[in-house]
Amino acid sequence: MKTLYFKETIDASPSKVHNLMLSKKSYEEWTKPFSPTSTFQGDWSSGSKIFFVSTDEDKKDMGMIARVETNIPGEIVIIRHIGILSDQGELYEGEHVDPWKNSLEIYRFKAVGNQTEVLCSLEVDNDEYEEMFAAMWPNAMKVLKDICERS
Repeated sequence: MKTLYFKETIDASPSKVHNLMLSKKSYEEWTKPFSPTSTFQGDWSSGSKIFFVSTDEDKKDMGMIARVETNIPGEIVIIRHIGILSDQGELYEGEHVDPWKNSLEIYRFKAVGNQTEVLCSLEVDNDEYEEMFAAMWPNAMKVLKDICERS
């Protein structure tokens, strides 16, 4: 697996950035670069299962299943991807899951003066995902910055 890194400096405190990043309304806004119907089901507490979903053309929820490994407000969020949600239900193994199963997505929040440096790392298993996320993540991080600085 290859690890991708994305960074954004935001004029807000780490706790504010963390809170807005994970609250339902602003999450749905900053993740639109990934999908216009992006949302989550579940909660962000450490150890909980969470679903990152979008609605497909048939109005069905599809997406990733993850476990929140760690969530320390204003410091770090670690997500371990464990499966997919498809029209077949929850899948935890198979050709579409096995290559990236257990990959991590990590968000670190670091105070730098009156700003917060958000560093996101994401493990990907192929060049196609690397190219896709390299195009989408900077846009998502900019939207997050805009949300935090206007709120």
